[in-house]
Amino acid sequence: MSRILFVMLHPGFVRYYEDGLRGLAAAGHDVHVAFEVSRAKLGEDATAARLATWSPRLTCGPAPERAESVRAFLSRGDRTATRTGEIPGRVSAAEAWESLATTVRLLTDYLHFFEPAFAGAEGLRSRAEKRLPRIYPPFVRAAARAGAAPRAVLAAGLRTFERLIPTEPGVDAFLREQRPDLLLVTPLVELGSQQVDYVKAARRLGIRNVLCVASWDNLTSKGLMRVVPDHVVVWNDAQKAEAVDLHGARPEQVQVTGAQPFDRWFEARPSRDREAFCRAVGLDPSRPFLLYVGSSSFIAPDEVPFVERWLSRVARSSDARIARIGVLIRPHPANARQWRRFDTASFPNVAVWPPIGTDPNAPDFHRDYYDSLWHSTAVVGINTSAQIEAAIVGRPVLTIKVPEFAHSQEGTLHFRHLIDQGPVSVADSFDAHLSQLAECLDGIPPQLEARRAAFVRRFVRPMGLSTPAAPVFVERITALGGQPRPLPQADPWWTAAGRVPAALIARVAYALAEDRPLWVYALRPVLAGSAWTLALVDGPGDGWAALAHVRVRRARRAAWTVWYEATRAVQGYGRRARKALRRWTRPVEAVVRRATGRTR
Repeated sequence: MSRILFVMLHPGFVRYYEDGLRGLAAAGHDVHVAFEVSRAKLGEDATAARLATWSPRLTCGPAPERAESVRAFLSRGDRTATRTGEIPGRVSAAEAWESLATTVRLLTDYLHFFEPAFAGAEGLRSRAEKRLPRIYPPFVRAAARAGAAPRAVLAAGLRTFERLIPTEPGVDAFLREQRPDLLLVTPLVELGSQQVDYVKAARRLGIRNVLCVASWDNLTSKGLMRVVPDHVVVWNDAQKAEAVDLHGARPEQVQVTGAQPFDRWFEARPSRDREAFCRAVGLDPSRPFLLYVGSSSFIAPDEVPFVERWLSRVARSSDARIARIGVLIRPHPANARQWRRFDTASFPNVAVWPPIGTDPNAPDFHRDYYDSLWHSTAVVGINTSAQIEAAIVGRPVLTIKVPEFAHSQEGTLHFRHLIDQGPVSVADSFDAHLSQLAECLDGIPPQLEARRAAFVRRFVRPMGLSTPAAPVFVERITALGGQPRPLPQADPWWTAAGRVPAALIARVAYALAEDRPLWVYALRPVLAGSAWTLALVDGPGDGWAALAHVRVRRARRAAWTVWYEATRAVQGYGRRARKALRRWTRPVEAVVRRATGRTR
């Protein structure tokens, strides 16, 4: 049996592969799951803690640590400087290379969203742009909008830099220590993902590597693979086409298994009758109810005002059946906080459930969710995987196109899976939506039922409705683990020479990660020259002696400090900044006096 190393971004990805991990362990494989970052936002740490209790063949632990500055760079969601106010000091080669790697990968992802397939994806482009220091996007936009040829040239240049960037030494050591027969990674396509290092290191060491695509939107709403692994495991043929057309994988590299996260919904059954459920959540059991399923924070950052408007239109419907219908609102677990300001008392027969703050890892969480779907008359949402789950359960699914969510509906490719021959009825206005809703009150319309059933067969269980996806996933991974190890792939001959100038560029990338305005970087050489001039003002006597000692280094650093404090003053720090400027000026004066031999 094989030894498998599965590198995940954080423990939240375990939920996509629970049955697959259990199946691999049951098949006799030794599986170690490594997490790049620890996250407790939705109780993911508890999931990781339970992982090792499933089987003695399953273990878990942290992946190698990354440089603190780079982890901060990766985690930021806006233009906040990675090291705001920090005085530049000595930069290690590892830090510089890590910074260059992050910059190149974020630039690659950003450029990716200028491809014709993402013509309407302004939201995706904007999200990628916010991860970059402000100096880069104007150049990328200029090249991308100049046409296909400049865009291709820039993409080729970024790929060349990716080849020149050495892998993180800790990753190499980790793979040698684990000695896996097969390396699995997920999601790999996160913006600026450093999992590329695992793929590059595995190839150099002769370890077969596989990308496991975790979710339905990963190949279209995240970043680029950058380096295509040996194999890619996807849910369905639609994702296979995305891997080939958008990421450059070869068709023979991609394997289809079905959507293993949804296996549970085919076997689930309601845990209570409709009357008991309605009383538990606070709805009138004598009336049918709609289930509104919330979306993630990127899709619907301000969802409550829309739902309030929707509820008002439902209540004012001329159709008495719709006007009296109940509504159960189920917030997205990762976007539930905004619902604390929602006033259920303003709308009769409306409830928010489960309560905000409910642990999504609790034993009853999925049972209650299934009951919500099962007992509902129809399901409404913006753009969420809950609409896929509703289709599996057999409920009609509806959505409304509204301007505030254009970036997350028509502006995303995965939304098209739902509406282009998919299970979701889409309306361009509230009036059209209410008409569709009226049709669904008597049961799912035949044409919509046919689309729903075809979607579930095509998108969720392409191997057959009676064939769960997790065993197919285990079978595919087992087969890949049993193949002969590939030959180690050495770096191209030109990388050794190319890394010399690339190392200098890496230090520039480290400096630019501070996200200062361009004129700051332009004036830095002037400041540096001034500091050296001050140190040498007395000629080759005392000046050269000072140059040989720490005094000039202190003068340089003090000059940098003056500059940063001055910048802060210009930005509006006022009197406090000016006092700090004076405080930091004194060391410069002292150094100059010592260097020139002058006294007061």
